[in-house]
Amino acid sequence: MAGIGFQLKALYDQSHFFGQLRAYGYSTITAVGPMFLTILLITASREWLLYLKAPADEINVFMAAVQYAFVFSQIFTGGFLFVISRYVADQTFMEREENVLSSMYGTIGITVFIGFIGAVLFYWTSPLPLLFKLLTYLFFTELSIIWVLSMYVSALKDYKKIVKSYMLGTLIAAVWIWLLTGVFGQMTAVTVFIGLDIGFLVIVILLMRDIFHYFQLNNKQYFHFLTYIEKYPYLFFIGLFYYIGLYGHNMAVWLGNRRIVVEETFVMAPYYDTPVFYAYLSVLPALILFMVTVETSFYPVYKKYYGRILNGFPLQDIESAKQEMYRVLKLEILFLAQVQLLVTFAFLFIGVRFLPLLGLTQDQIDIFMIVVLGSWFLSLMITIFLILLYFDEKKAAFRLTGVYAVLSFTLTIIAMNVFNQYGGGMFIAALISVLIGSRLLISRLNEIDYTTFCSQPIIYKESKTKIEWLLKRIGSLD
Repeated sequence: MAGIGFQLKALYDQSHFFGQLRAYGYSTITAVGPMFLTILLITASREWLLYLKAPADEINVFMAAVQYAFVFSQIFTGGFLFVISRYVADQTFMEREENVLSSMYGTIGITVFIGFIGAVLFYWTSPLPLLFKLLTYLFFTELSIIWVLSMYVSALKDYKKIVKSYMLGTLIAAVWIWLLTGVFGQMTAVTVFIGLDIGFLVIVILLMRDIFHYFQLNNKQYFHFLTYIEKYPYLFFIGLFYYIGLYGHNMAVWLGNRRIVVEETFVMAPYYDTPVFYAYLSVLPALILFMVTVETSFYPVYKKYYGRILNGFPLQDIESAKQEMYRVLKLEILFLAQVQLLVTFAFLFIGVRFLPLLGLTQDQIDIFMIVVLGSWFLSLMITIFLILLYFDEKKAAFRLTGVYAVLSFTLTIIAMNVFNQYGGGMFIAALISVLIGSRLLISRLNEIDYTTFCSQPIIYKESKTKIEWLLKRIGSLD
């Protein structure tokens, strides 16, 4: 995200309040744009259908299909997102930008193909109408593409266009939903998905247009990025485990007594999923703050430290830059934790006050409160594993996300079946993961001199991967 980070820094460094406010506004859309707007549209659409007194069956199947599309589009693309993020950064640094656009086509092609196979298997025995299946699959595919495009958008300098693309697509979706349901009176899940599909298709088209304008060369090496999966396998599993961890506790509850089956197709647990949905909104400020504060405050000292190493500065100057980097990193993590704690308390207050108005029971509000507190630890864990990736500590980040994915699922199963408690498994999993992540980060920072100076090969030799050899054999790589 360095390209956008530099642009945000120009705004954030402005002395007037509105310049910094604009920086946070742009970072909101850039960092969590697709997720935030999707959540906003889902919530608004559900409340709109309730206001119009749409049939309960239509609302339930709409929410179920949206939840599945949102969750599994991230799980299916998660591993690829972290791989192509590294790939795009490397190709841009080496001035091989002709590889970037082709990798976008290849990534989209693979993720859409995997999603198609998954959707066919999932819907194979479903009694739902074919039109509904097609529309929900299209929405799932558009979300998958947008998650992929978001990685490429991070390399663009014109964040204003990015903001406009997201906002325009959301507005168009809202207008179509209003026309079809409010004006024409078609209060069905199908009509809402038509509006969502149109709006998100506009987002896809606009983002692609901006990417095409920035990366104009295409060498048609569509699957060269797959070599990075073999070179950096930890990155793929970091992304996969990260998203499995986010939703693992939901899936655990889907296996319990609180589950319901919607239209003989979707297994879910609204009793648990609904409060968790609102609780997870509290994590979004942490992602925004990470982008603004770390990209604009930590990155300059990080770059200064490694710049002095690469340019042969005296050891004293390198050590001074390292201590400055540690100081800024400590302050930024502390700042993020404090601000996120304030956000947590604000969400607890707002939840207790307003969630009953949305129909949540006291038991659900209790789950909301526990998951909000757990989300504070989750936000710290996300910050830690992203910083580990900054220092190229892929194995440590893999261990951290893997531990959280396993604990999130297993502890929820235990808490649910043994103690009849919901939300506690996620809370404890996040707490344990933060403790493990803190220890990993401190350990890696203490060993940074050895890692930087001694763990690198004296003579770097580019090796051919098995995937690269295979792609050449089948004619997909020159």
